[in-house]
Parts: sequence; C-alpha cells; structure tokens
Amino acid sequence: MKHIEEAIRKSGDLTSIEVVEGVSGGSINEAYYVRTKDREYFAKSNSSAPEDFFHAEKDGLELLGRHGVSVPEPLLILSQGNRESVFLMEWIRSVPLSNEGDRALGSLVASLHQKKENFAGLHQANFIGELDQLNEPSTDWVTFFRDQRLGRMQNLARKKGKLTKERDQRLSKLRQRLDAIIGHQPDFSLLHGDLWGGNWLMTDEGPYLIDPAVYYGDREIDIAFTYLFGGYSKAFYDQYQADFPLEKEFTDRLPIYQLYYLLVHLILFGESYGSAVDRILQKYTF
Repeated sequence: MKHIEEAIRKSGDLTSIEVVEGVSGGSINEAYYVRTKDREYFAKSNSSAPEDFFHAEKDGLELLGRHGVSVPEPLLILSQGNRESVFLMEWIRSVPLSNEGDRALGSLVASLHQKKENFAGLHQANFIGELDQLNEPSTDWVTFFRDQRLGRMQNLARKKGKLTKERDQRLSKLRQRLDAIIGHQPDFSLLHGDLWGGNWLMTDEGPYLIDPAVYYGDREIDIAFTYLFGGYSKAFYDQYQADFPLEKEFTDRLPIYQLYYLLVHLILFGESYGSAVDRILQKYTF
C-alpha cells in the first residue's frame, strides 16, 4: 500500500485514496484497483520481478497503442533500488462478453496481425511471464523460432530440472527437423505474444488488449495460443478468418506453436504441463 500510494503521488494525483481492492486473474503479479477522489487506477506490484520487467510491458503497450490497438494508458513505474515495484496505469472498466464483442476482438487481432515488419523479433528483449524472451531480429522465421523460442526454453527448462532425458532428446530432434515441420516462411506480423483468454477486456468502447509480450513473427503463433486453454468463441475465429484468412496448413503447425507456451508453463508452474509437452514431442519425433 505504501508503494502504491507513493506511485499515485508521483503521478501527480494528491487527492485522498478512497479504495484499494485486490484484483484476481494473474499469476505473476499482485494487482489492485485503486480509486482516489480524482480518478481510478490499476496497479501491479511485484517486488521480485526482474529488472526492467514493467518497463518491457510498458513498451509493449505503447507499441500496440501506436498501431491503433486500444490498451490501458501506462502512467508511472515506481522503482525501489534497482527493482521495479509498482506499475501504475489507467483503470479499464470491463463489460460482459457477447458475440458482438468477440467479433470485434477478431477484427482487432486481424488488424494487429496486418501490421508488418521485415524481420522477426524486436529491437529489445522482453518477458513471457517472468521468463526473459529473446528478440534478436532475424529474417528467417524458422531459425528465430528454433533458437530464440524453443531453444531458449529448452535451456531454461534443462537448468531448472524440468526436462526428462527423453523429453530433452525429443525436443532437440524436433528443433533439428523444424524447417520441414513448419514448412513455410511467413510474413512478420506484429504479435501480442501472450494472447490467452485473460489478456483482453471488453469495454463499452470495444476490446482492449493487456499484458503483451510483443514481437514480430508468424501470426499463427498468436492464434495457436488462443486455442490452448479451451479456445475463444466461434464468433472470434469466424471474424478473424473473414478479415484475414489463415493458411489451411495452420492446423498442422498449431501444436508446434503451442509447444512454446507449454514449455513456458512447464518452467513456471511445474510438471502438470509435462504430459502436454510430451504429447507434442511424441507427435513430431520418433
């Protein structure tokens, strides 16, 4: 509470703080709704986050915003020593979901994916969850995904003891065969990067995206993640396909792109994700 109040004061709001309530939904940060006499805020707190953790999120929100995506306005990051302890942003009031809202989200994501760059990656690293996400620019998508996505998570998982010998060997074999498995060289679309169902909000003004892990890459990886934990609505997928149709071979690549996120979850949350990782590895390796 002390740090949240300090952040609000440093943002220029000197009015009385009337409400501070915990907000559920995330697994990495503590989150709060804060209301002062003058305005409402959303505050994230994480005293153990890596250096520049919240700055990377702020940069991602601002990049999405520059490309016409509705995002919460970043207001202030409060640092304590060399750690960022509070990220203060505007409060976005959500409304109940509907088919109309899901279609609007489909159009928003399709529009996002039509923002292109001539390389995969980004000009800075960022984070997926609390794990650092490498983004060294590359003009070859398979090389980028093999080394900076699957390879990076393989190394982290190995160091943290999350890979059995067979799992490690199969992942190495899959990476060796990745060019044939992916089988295309996509355009490099602007990606949200962490597009599970909890990272968007519906408002009276339309959908907002939150908690990005942005970079440029194959748009199919964003869509693959939407299917991972139950999927989005039919209205979302129908509208996305109407606005920006996917290649028919997308379903062949979907498990490969989901593997990245499953490895992230295996590292962060443990062996409950191991069987899903193993099923994908067994599907593509012998």
